[in-house]
Amino acid sequence: MYSIGMGETFLGVCVKTLRRWHAKGLITCHRTLGGHRRFPLNELFRILEERQDKQEKEHVIMNDSCAIYDRVFSHKQTKRGDLERQVEKLSAHATTQGTMIYKIYKDVGSGLNMNRKGLWTMIRDTKKGLCSIIFINFKDRLTRFGFKYLEAYLSELNVSIVCVNELDDKRPESELVEDLVTIVHSFSGKLYLMRRARILETKNRRSLKL
Repeated sequence: MYSIGMGETFLGVCVKTLRRWHAKGLITCHRTLGGHRRFPLNELFRILEERQDKQEKEHVIMNDSCAIYDRVFSHKQTKRGDLERQVEKLSAHATTQGTMIYKIYKDVGSGLNMNRKGLWTMIRDTKKGLCSIIFINFKDRLTRFGFKYLEAYLSELNVSIVCVNELDDKRPESELVEDLVTIVHSFSGKLYLMRRARILETKNRRSLKL
């Protein structure tokens, strides 16, 4: 017979958890004359084996699970149903491959924007080992630039990226032009601020001389 403190150490759980399990009838124990719990060794081994079996099953499920990621540039495309259609195609492909879909991640915005909520949520989940494959329609859905870096990083987590399509069915130059316009706007804004700061600095220097 083992005390609740020894059972805590043996199973790697806290005392409150053992008390809760006992209250729910998940583990049996005996009471001493003083009312203290005493756990049989075979009960502790039973719980330990059940927990290990559960962890192994979860690990297998995670390794066989996939994530789906897709992105459209604008809300107009979302309203048009482009995003949902692309997700449906990816889901159908994942099903034909016999993989369980853990989660579908979506974003609306430019591939140049690295602060996409869906993208970072997916990366955090892959770090937790929740999937082993990421299905995407096209490489630029994931990121416009630096795809190889992201692919190398995910491979370190034993996660592979599977690109279902090589060519987009819409004119490829259209969204690229939109991304280039975004870059131009970004740089022009920064140049304006820098020029504005220089003008203010020059005015301040002149006022000090006066």
